[in-house]
Amino acid sequence: MSVALRLLSFITLTTLLTACGGGGDDAVQGAGDRPNSFSGEKNPAEDFTESSTGDSNNSSGLAKSEVRITVEVPQSLAPNAPLSRRNLHLVQPDSVSVYKTNQTLTKISTVETEQRQDDDGYTIINFPDGQPVGPDVLIEVEYGSTRIRAFATDRDRDVKVNPFSEYVVRYGLGGYNSSEFAAVMDCVESTDSEGLCINKFVWSTLADQIQDFEINIPDGTSLEGAVSLLANRTDLANYVERMAELAQVSPVSTSAISADSVNMNGVYFGLELGRSSRFSSGTAAQWATQRAYEERLESNGVSYVYSSLSMTSFSVFGINVTSMASDYPYERATLDRYDNGLYDTKGRGFWEINSHATSPSAASIVNQDRLLAGSSLYQSITDKTGALPVGWTRNPYFLDAHILLSDDDYPDTLLANYFSAGKAIELEQDNDGNYQRQDELESYFVSAFDVGLAQSDDFDTGTLHSSYNVISFSAQLGDSTYPFRAESFIGDWSGSGNGDYNQTATAEAIRRDASGAIDTTAPNRDENASVGNRTSQLNAGEANTGRLNLLYGSTTGFYGVEGIGASNPDASLLAFNLDNPVNGQGILFALEKGSSGPEEATYRLSGTIAGLGDDEQYLRQVDGGRLSIIDVSAEEATVSLAGFQIRESISTTSQQTPTSVSDANIDLTYTRSDDRLTFDSSDGSVTLDGYLSSDREFMVLRYRETKASGEEYIGLLLGAREPE
Repeated sequence: MSVALRLLSFITLTTLLTACGGGGDDAVQGAGDRPNSFSGEKNPAEDFTESSTGDSNNSSGLAKSEVRITVEVPQSLAPNAPLSRRNLHLVQPDSVSVYKTNQTLTKISTVETEQRQDDDGYTIINFPDGQPVGPDVLIEVEYGSTRIRAFATDRDRDVKVNPFSEYVVRYGLGGYNSSEFAAVMDCVESTDSEGLCINKFVWSTLADQIQDFEINIPDGTSLEGAVSLLANRTDLANYVERMAELAQVSPVSTSAISADSVNMNGVYFGLELGRSSRFSSGTAAQWATQRAYEERLESNGVSYVYSSLSMTSFSVFGINVTSMASDYPYERATLDRYDNGLYDTKGRGFWEINSHATSPSAASIVNQDRLLAGSSLYQSITDKTGALPVGWTRNPYFLDAHILLSDDDYPDTLLANYFSAGKAIELEQDNDGNYQRQDELESYFVSAFDVGLAQSDDFDTGTLHSSYNVISFSAQLGDSTYPFRAESFIGDWSGSGNGDYNQTATAEAIRRDASGAIDTTAPNRDENASVGNRTSQLNAGEANTGRLNLLYGSTTGFYGVEGIGASNPDASLLAFNLDNPVNGQGILFALEKGSSGPEEATYRLSGTIAGLGDDEQYLRQVDGGRLSIIDVSAEEATVSLAGFQIRESISTTSQQTPTSVSDANIDLTYTRSDDRLTFDSSDGSVTLDGYLSSDREFMVLRYRETKASGEEYIGLLLGAREPE
């Protein structure tokens, strides 16, 4: 069974904002005063369930061709209506209509439907010809003088009609021009005989996943204000734009990967920046790390959950599609800084092992080197039996991962970096054992590295190479002198090939001391490193699948294993989660040596950058960046670091929601020393330093910047080579 491979042509979306409804204060007041009768059996605000996404599923009792309509409006439109999630309120619509449209969002024709109301007061729509697949069928509700729209397609058939659905209609469908819309509908209307087009199912995923975003709509906000607020959330807008681009993929070319399923060992590291009110009556500015680990379960015996991801090929509706899912248990560490300058840190002894697990979703594989998908994460609950159960929820993100194929077209490596927002919510268990939402304890943003390395049947450490280029990124939280430090070291491992290496490396670091002052340092990171198998305990017994231990000579004696990681089958790439008192928590890449040097090419960039200012701290996500080597002989290049950034004030603990970072090109010159490439801007403010893979297909780079205003930045970037 093959995986469909697609050629994706990127386009720039234009946004078309169409007016939606109007009405004066009297109409709004009248709507708000009306009773909205619901039985209370299916209120989206009430539930918090682990192993489910944030969008509650209200599809019980529906026939195959039916959908349920849940209408949610801002508080200003219905202040007395039952409270739903995200500070929206549940209402009964005055009317519901269904019609065909196009990118202009005008009504073209009606759609044959049947409507009824269930026992809980919700409108049910039946589509005799089956639920629509594409974006050309809209459900429009009227409430007072306000109209709100949603796509009729929705993966869980619980169609939420609210500011989030209205945003997707306006900026997803309404962002197309006529030729782009025609390309989308060619995909939606394609049949098996005309070619495969799995991206017709993007719309049901988008309609469903947009409701997983945990973004509260403030009191007093109108519908127009709510849509504008969402438009200003760069992370949400980026997700919708990328999904709308993915929907235009047409079946231009196909080929096959020689695998029905692929299981990979996972290496995952996330850096958080957020705000917490968990440990004080006030609010603290918070850094945190998420580091993949392994979870021991004891129930009728002992079992383990290891960080892993899987890709599976299967046929749905006659179309070959790739389904991808992952499950990464992780340990967390936090550093809270208060407006009075005091700080508090919590480490592995406080935080329970949590879970970063994605729900299975369809993915498109493009040009045999790129996997694209909209991904939602499952909610999780910690301290279930304690005094303060906490629910954890994360927003969806767009996955743009680089895939490396072995000689027989088997995918053996997946490299990704992405960004999403998250919340920690206080829970209360009711008499039925269900968890109900209470106060919000944390709101944070996380930029994460996600590495998958194909499992081996019986990994032999003799496969390891005698030398590697190494590069890291990590954060140390809670040191008494420097409560926050972020560093990246670069160097190499040299050895005999049996897993014992001499590490020769130097680091760059930015740090903030206990008084709040920032400085930089360049520590030596020479070490003795040892790499060996980390045996997995599987149902069939013990196995060496490519999971590895990393131990450092100077610290192992009192700290144990320095990192848990993995290798791809030919050991050309190793990745480890760092965890030691020298480097802190982070990620390390070891690349097989032997690059023949750069050639003129362009690399897509993504990555994580931490920044410090006098009273600010920053988390920057590079998303859609580009590094172009434009002249090898003259050693010239350009870089664009497009993406978005979070800015947080320590003294006021205020936080700026994600804002766009300029995509302007920066001119660079570079030098090569052995395999190492160093790119410098003309003014010396920006340096990129790192390595190409031996086949030149990807690169790993340290990012270092000192701004004229004094802010210091350090981070790690992944680069994937674009086709010629």
